[in-house]
Amino acid sequence: MNGIGLVLAGGGGKGAYQIGVWKYLREAGLDKSVCAVSGTSVGALNAALFAAGDFQRAEKIWGNMKPELILSPASLTEEDVLKWLLESGIQPSSYSRPLPPVAAMAPAIFGRIRQAAPFSREGLLYLMREGVDFDAIRNAPMPCFATCLRTPNFKVRRFDLREYAPEEAQTILLASSAIPVVFQNVDFRDETYCDGGVPFLGDNTPVAPVAALDVKYIIVVHLTQDVLINHKRYPNSKLIEITPQSDLGGLMDGTLDFSAGGAARRMAQGYEDAKKALGGFVDAAMIHRQNELIFQAFEESERRYQDRVNMLRAQKTGALSIGREAFEEMMEEFSLSGELPDNPGMDVEALQEGVPTEDDALTAR
Repeated sequence: MNGIGLVLAGGGGKGAYQIGVWKYLREAGLDKSVCAVSGTSVGALNAALFAAGDFQRAEKIWGNMKPELILSPASLTEEDVLKWLLESGIQPSSYSRPLPPVAAMAPAIFGRIRQAAPFSREGLLYLMREGVDFDAIRNAPMPCFATCLRTPNFKVRRFDLREYAPEEAQTILLASSAIPVVFQNVDFRDETYCDGGVPFLGDNTPVAPVAALDVKYIIVVHLTQDVLINHKRYPNSKLIEITPQSDLGGLMDGTLDFSAGGAARRMAQGYEDAKKALGGFVDAAMIHRQNELIFQAFEESERRYQDRVNMLRAQKTGALSIGREAFEEMMEEFSLSGELPDNPGMDVEALQEGVPTEDDALTAR
């Protein structure tokens, strides 16, 4: 498939970073070349926003983000969350730092994945209804994949949102972002799903569905600094990875930070990191393109000049031919009658000799 693939990793509130990357892709004109997009969890939500093609709407959604929209009900305090996480086996020392190692989180995730969660999904549902244009996604020319994890057998599922009615696409996005321990699992078509990025079980950086389309270039946007993709798994694609140059935060000050201020900082960082990662190539391409345009301008100018030469040549050739024929007819008429024009100053022979030929006219040019 011709074009660029875009893969958006999951990471909760850190997903604002991907909107900043989109902003740079848009300014560089690369967004128009994206032919497929794939995401998990918040990456799936951003993939849906991208497929709908309304950057201003996506920027507004994240710019106006409020914790209570996602982590409702608002009456829950940070202490409530900490208590819940402690009960799940996650140690307090990890709260303000990057996410704890997946090995340490695994027992908590497995233990809680089928249990009730402390947060409602009403806020996220409202955000989707108000912010995501599912009709535009359904009519989009590009596939838009959302990755979920089916329970209880823990199978990864990919859904192309274009194939589903708005209500079902909305449910799929809810399922993809149903973080175990935080949100309740989601039922869809007689099956149960949770966050597609569950460590060890899911796929938080879903390159596979885009690579399966044989997309030559794939841009992958990470939300953590410790993820490595095995490029050998995708021999038909070239991967360009954009990784946060500064840590985007831990569990509480990153993944669960849905504040407008946090979103603004991460969007700005995403823009700058994308510019650093892609700017050199974009600048080189622009210079190459400018040179191409200059050469095209020269060629076009030469073509127009040649067209003008041919047009004038045709016009003069026609005019000279008509002039000579008329003159010869006139001379023949007067020669036969023995009469001359009533112009005592006219020298017929000089007049004949003075009529320019086609070659004379072209030589003079």
